Amino acid sequence: MFTTKQEKTLGLFSNWTGRAMRLLATLCLSAPTFTLATMSSGQWVTQDHLAELVDPALIPKDATVQVELSKAEPRLSNGQCPAALFSNARSNRMWGRTFVQVQCVGSDQAPFFVGVDIKVWAPVLVVKQTIQPGEAIRPDEVEFRTMDLTQLQNGWVDDIARLDNKTATRQLFPGTMLRQDYFKGQPLIKVGETVKIIVKGPGFSIGGSGVAMETGEKGDVIRIKTPQGKILNGVATDPLLVEVSL
Repeated sequence: MFTTKQEKTLGLFSNWTGRAMRLLATLCLSAPTFTLATMSSGQWVTQDHLAELVDPALIPKDATVQVELSKAEPRLSNGQCPAALFSNARSNRMWGRTFVQVQCVGSDQAPFFVGVDIKVWAPVLVVKQTIQPGEAIRPDEVEFRTMDLTQLQNGWVDDIARLDNKTATRQLFPGTMLRQDYFKGQPLIKVGETVKIIVKGPGFSIGGSGVAMETGEKGDVIRIKTPQGKILNGVATDPLLVEVSL
């Protein structure tokens, strides 16, 4: 038998449980109004917010993301799924044609997967006129065009500064999208050349010389052999100049 105090405690617990269950039911019925920012798990969104499931690390600056169902899904329109929420598995790369999981709130419908088509629109560099192999690529010979990055299998170039001191590795025709392997830089240092070395550390800088053991463009890390036979790794910063950080 319960004492009067225990009965009161059980009564309060019962009332609290009832209120909690009613609140949970209300939240479930209103789930379609929640976005990724308000869902407690941070993984479930409505169909209007599918773009929020795309990993931000995959999206370059100034890009626009578009996510749509690959085809009509009857289970989302026949009344069996009154409130649909979508999520993505951590191992699934949200890029191009892929899939997401659907959870029907307020229904006995088992979770299922649907196909989605992801497009990431962003400006990339495209050649305006024919460029011959070995010719420098000038800024006035390229232009930006907005393209779907998910359809570009071999990368793209979205920064005109990356063309500085670069020449074409192949013939490029008007309309060709620039890729990293379509151009190369002019080497600042060639193997066997004597270079100036600047060794920098906290509060000091020391100059010296050495022989380049590798050919390098600007920003490349190359090996330098000093007159004492020591091997240093430094960054090619200017013609015949290497900086070594300690």
